[in-house]
Amino acid sequence: MTDSKDTSTQALPTPGAGPRMLHVPLTAIAPSLTNPRKHFDQAKLQELADSIKASGVHQPILLRPLPAHRVEDTLHTARAQKQAAPEYELVAGERRWRASQMAGLAEIPALIRPMTDAQALKAQIIENLQREDVTELEEAESYRALMDSEGSSADAIAAEVGRSRSYIFARLKVLDLCEHGRQLLREGKLDFSCALPIARIPNEQLQLKALEEATDTDYQGDRMSAREVQAMVRSQFMTKLEYASFDLEDASLCPLAGACTSCPHRTGNNPDLQAVVDSADVCTNPPCYHAKEEAHKAQVRERAVASGCEIITGREAKALIPTAYTSSIEGHVRLDVATDSPIKGKPLRAIVGKAMEQACIKPTLIENPHTKELVAVVRKDQAAELLKMAGKADAEAKLREAAQTDAEAKERHEKKVAADRFEREWRKALAVSTIKAVTGERTSSHIDMLAERMVATHIISMLNKDEATQLAQALDLGKVAQLDALKDYVKDHVQPVNVAAAVLVLRDCAYTPWLYEQYPDRKHNPTLMELAEACNIGVNTVKANVQANLRAEITKKAAASPDKSEAPKADLPLTPASRPSKGVGGGKGKNRKDPAALAGGGGRKLSANVAAASIAAALQALPGEPELGAAAATQGNVAEPVATDVAQALPPSAGITFATDKTIREQTPAAAGTGESVNDGQDGAAAKTGAAAKKAKAVLTAAELVGKPVRINANATQKKQKPWVDYEGTATAQCGPEAVIVSIPRAKGCAPIILSFHVSELDLVAEQEAA
Repeated sequence: MTDSKDTSTQALPTPGAGPRMLHVPLTAIAPSLTNPRKHFDQAKLQELADSIKASGVHQPILLRPLPAHRVEDTLHTARAQKQAAPEYELVAGERRWRASQMAGLAEIPALIRPMTDAQALKAQIIENLQREDVTELEEAESYRALMDSEGSSADAIAAEVGRSRSYIFARLKVLDLCEHGRQLLREGKLDFSCALPIARIPNEQLQLKALEEATDTDYQGDRMSAREVQAMVRSQFMTKLEYASFDLEDASLCPLAGACTSCPHRTGNNPDLQAVVDSADVCTNPPCYHAKEEAHKAQVRERAVASGCEIITGREAKALIPTAYTSSIEGHVRLDVATDSPIKGKPLRAIVGKAMEQACIKPTLIENPHTKELVAVVRKDQAAELLKMAGKADAEAKLREAAQTDAEAKERHEKKVAADRFEREWRKALAVSTIKAVTGERTSSHIDMLAERMVATHIISMLNKDEATQLAQALDLGKVAQLDALKDYVKDHVQPVNVAAAVLVLRDCAYTPWLYEQYPDRKHNPTLMELAEACNIGVNTVKANVQANLRAEITKKAAASPDKSEAPKADLPLTPASRPSKGVGGGKGKNRKDPAALAGGGGRKLSANVAAASIAAALQALPGEPELGAAAATQGNVAEPVATDVAQALPPSAGITFATDKTIREQTPAAAGTGESVNDGQDGAAAKTGAAAKKAKAVLTAAELVGKPVRINANATQKKQKPWVDYEGTATAQCGPEAVIVSIPRAKGCAPIILSFHVSELDLVAEQEAA
């Protein structure tokens, strides 16, 4: 019984009907055959499997009862794997299902919903499109599957997924790629922006060629950009119809293709493609375009043969049109090219067409050897007669004048070609006769001398400025117009070819250590060594002389006029001349130092003279002259004397006495203790220990001072010596008969000051202390 207060209720569903939520064994699920997702990143799938293994599956997958048409194939697979037959088909969540298998789970949470094939496919597509990592190809395949399953149009799908119509068409267009192109797109080797222009090429072979160029890398490993791919496709795989030689409306040229005006491969008939190419008259099917060109040429040839026109081909045509850039045909006027017409803007056929028919004049057809196109022409005299018949007297006169000008120009050209050929031929014949005479077995001394002088002059003319300077210096030819002086030297030399040999020696005297390191077996300076040996010049003797000269040059620099050495740094007591002074040539409140103090400027590089003095100590490690002299003696050569100017100014390098580092350490007070300088950090007067009152009892020789501690006397008045008066140092080397090099130590970590002094400007520290 029911009363008025009872409410109607809906019947409970039959058990098993409607959506259900269960934990389903993984083996009871069969993968879908229509899932748009085909590629699964294994690295990301492993990450998901690790997450599931740690915390389980958070979102259930979507299943439907296994449809009847899948029972047979799933049963066959289950038997092969020795498993139970699956009960459900996977609709959405294949990544979670695969990752759960990798994680070793037995079951997975799932929502089971009865669905038809169409409903399942749509659910898969919509779910797939909502992914963030969906690829353009997968998206396009999803749109195509929707259109095939439901019969939807692109406009309907655009409205359903919230995209524009052009967006849907661009995605669908990529499906026109060949299978190789799709695979490159799946693997990430081709970008969608590069794939789309290639997909617009209707021919698979041309697509493969474009794909090869688009994926090829340059020497830096870079591929074409999307803009470059678009330009490549336009230039190589599209053709502008405005330059077509055939009628675009002629459907009989290629019956299967039809007329170009209605062809779907014409951009004007495809608005979306026209927006990309930005032109309505572009053919995107080059093979079809070229086929129509060939058909048109065949028609023109057939009509020409039928009407009795002359056709020029082969070598004769090549002579008339020698290159693809030939702008005119010699002796002929093109009927259909306006630039050949005497009336501007009108081709000749439009002017004399009726006159040609009346006179029964047939045009001559020349097959362009570069394009295979038939070009209709008439001879220039025929063109003049036709213009006269057409009543175009001015045009006739203009054409005849042009023909006369061309004939005169041709005659002048032929004469010039003949004259040039004559000049070349007689010179060539004269050269052959002269070569035979010069290389003959019997030649006079005059010919030999002239040949040598010519060879030497030619080689000298190839010298650069530096080489000419070096050779002129070696031959003592002065410093003015050295190249001309060398040429005059060759003219006056009794054996000019020897001067050419001198050039070869000069060019082979370079020292290239990297070359010998790379090629250790290579001979060093072979030309130089071979000619020096032939001239009986001892290599070791030269080495000994050069070494002696270098020693003398370095010691000469060390003993030269005052060194541009460094003045004391801030950590040493400054001399009165180098102390800061206020208001001397500077702005308000600024202190400036006098030139003596600025000369030091802590941290500046050593001067050339100071560096030379430092190198003098390093030369002690070089091999001694006696060794080289002994080596030279074994060859029967005697070492030459040192350069005259150096030898007169200084004693030979063997007379220089050097103090060893050990002697300096033992005899220099500053180095014997803590290694600090004699300076104690106070004012300059603190370093002066009454040296002016304690003079040396006797002046020692330079050799006796070497290795001993000395103090600089007040009579050291040179500009760079005066700041160091009363400072102590060590005489490290003799640099002249009465001069030594003194090393003045500074604070720890600072390089010593190197100066040269006369023996009278120095006092022995030991003698002063004793006094």
